[in-house]
Amino acid sequence: MIATSTLLILVIVALFGILNVVNTGRVFDEQAARQRDSFVASLQKRGLVQTKDLVQSSRGAILNNDYTTLQGFVPDIAKDDPEVDYVLVADKEGVVLAHSDPALNGKPVTDTAGKEMIGAKTEVTKEVTGPKGKEYVFGRPILQDGQRMGTVVLAYSLKLLDSTLKKIEADKEGAFQEAWIRTALIGLFFVLVGTALAIFQGLRISRPLKMLAWRADQIARGDLETRVEISSADEIGMLGENFNYMADRLLILMRETAEKATLEKELEVARTIQETLVPPADLVTRDFIHLAGYFLPASQCGGDWWTVHDLPDGRVLVVIGDVTGHGVPSAMITAAAKAACDVVRATEGSALTVTKLLEVMNRAIFESAKRKFVMTCFASILDPKRKIISYANAGHNFPYLFRPGATGAGGLPNTGEGQDFQVLMSRGNRLGDLEESTYQEKTHPLQSGDVLVWYTDGIVECENDRGEEYGEKRFRAAIRRASDLDPIAMRESVVSAAGQFFGERARKDDITMVFARITA
Repeated sequence: MIATSTLLILVIVALFGILNVVNTGRVFDEQAARQRDSFVASLQKRGLVQTKDLVQSSRGAILNNDYTTLQGFVPDIAKDDPEVDYVLVADKEGVVLAHSDPALNGKPVTDTAGKEMIGAKTEVTKEVTGPKGKEYVFGRPILQDGQRMGTVVLAYSLKLLDSTLKKIEADKEGAFQEAWIRTALIGLFFVLVGTALAIFQGLRISRPLKMLAWRADQIARGDLETRVEISSADEIGMLGENFNYMADRLLILMRETAEKATLEKELEVARTIQETLVPPADLVTRDFIHLAGYFLPASQCGGDWWTVHDLPDGRVLVVIGDVTGHGVPSAMITAAAKAACDVVRATEGSALTVTKLLEVMNRAIFESAKRKFVMTCFASILDPKRKIISYANAGHNFPYLFRPGATGAGGLPNTGEGQDFQVLMSRGNRLGDLEESTYQEKTHPLQSGDVLVWYTDGIVECENDRGEEYGEKRFRAAIRRASDLDPIAMRESVVSAAGQFFGERARKDDITMVFARITA
């Protein structure tokens, strides 16, 4: 910036100097022209008067052949006027009758200008260059009764004019030199002042910028508390304010990021803990049943839960539940449900019933959630000795019983798609709705080859990119296609079919499914 400012000042000063010199030259040229015009005008006036007088004086002497008189006063004219270079009077043949230089008397006129003057019939005025330099020559014929008797020639030297013009030219050169010196001094002054101002302005601008750069480096090194002092209201001050604002936002962002990282870590821990609340995805095998579960929360923590346990008398307990919503609060309710289920199972032992289980879990969730959260739940106990399933429902989706090739399913309601697809229908209040809710137990016979599917509503209510729900019908069709597979293969087939329908769209609810096959 300093170099640019200095260069700009130099260019301006140089242009000013050139204009000043050009103007000075124009002034001196005009003065020289005026001086020449004035000198020539004065010379012409004098020459015309003097030649006219000389003609009058010469006419009588020529008529009387009194050349001695002519030769007497003609030289005096040149002596009396220092500007007269020479003067002569010649006859009509061009012979000098009288000359300011007596040595030329009686001799013919030989110079070109003189010959032109003698041959002219009227007065002639002409600037010529003679042996003595530039001259202004006047010629006037001597007439008597219209007849030319001779010629008067008067030559003025232009040496005075030349010396005057040379002095003007010298003065012009001096003025040029003075103008350049004056311009150089003025330019030097402005360069020094401009450079000083540029340095001052550069420091005034660069000092805050250096401070901003230093503060930015401090922030880059981890000092997020550093700020810039605002000392002006110009663009630099505005830049400082924006810097401080960005530093504040960066500090807030860093804190929010740290808090988010802590929260995500806590959520990850919560998810890990929740994953321990549900059985692993491995195949569970018993003498009369094989089963496998699937658990996919919509966020890091979900509100779905399922469990499978062996009871002391060889029976198998399968429970599935769905808390309203999903996330950490719902996950906490599932933890309460898991704890209540484990306590009832441990205290009741072989006397455990599905109704007792749901009633205790209802009281636990009611006390824990205060009706802010409720849970749908389906409890079932499979008895290999009696070959039956006992179940009770707390507002949950009805599980499916698929019996390939069956013409009826012991009175269970069908789905409208054939007698082989039935539902384990039972109704009851959701857990946590009412403190004193009671539940009804139902039973249904089982036989080898039966397929049981417990599920939450996430699988049927999630949508694809066009906003279409997966629905019960597609879900049952996927189960029917995979009904002859083992529980793990059946699970993978159903999950794959649902995934093709959902595409890349995020799931809006948790998805939990349990697939079981009766083997004996």
